[in-house]
Amino acid sequence: MGTTTRDLMLRLTPQVYLARGYLDASGSLRRLLKGEVATAAAMQLMQADLSPQEFGLTVEGLRQLLPLHDEPTAPERLHATLQEAVEVVARIIQQPNNGGLLQWISACATAVTNDAELRGFMEHLDAVNRHYAVLVASSPPDSPSASPSASAH
Repeated sequence: MGTTTRDLMLRLTPQVYLARGYLDASGSLRRLLKGEVATAAAMQLMQADLSPQEFGLTVEGLRQLLPLHDEPTAPERLHATLQEAVEVVARIIQQPNNGGLLQWISACATAVTNDAELRGFMEHLDAVNRHYAVLVASSPPDSPSASPSASAH
């Protein structure tokens, strides 16, 4: 991947790619959010030296904790769930959460306005998690994110 393409991918932040929301006209997750945008997000998370374990634990924490929250609106429910999930993950990994992950996931959460978009948010996280796992697995062994204990704050 050329420098220009890499630079473009790193500039494709949630503030840019979620300007039109998570869903297409039919109410399904916008196709780009599972493909090119998921790759761009994975590249950004890799640049933040996020460990794949921390990302996977965060996504799984959100999945398991979300049904336990009963805040009245989807944004409130997501905010409370996200706060709890990152606190749990920080305790599990016994260190502060990765700052790049917190910045990226918070930007993604800001775009959620209703229950359908909350489902889209979770689908997007799953896609990014898959892309990230492939990206980390294909990285050179000396890459910081390829290491299980990688973290940068």
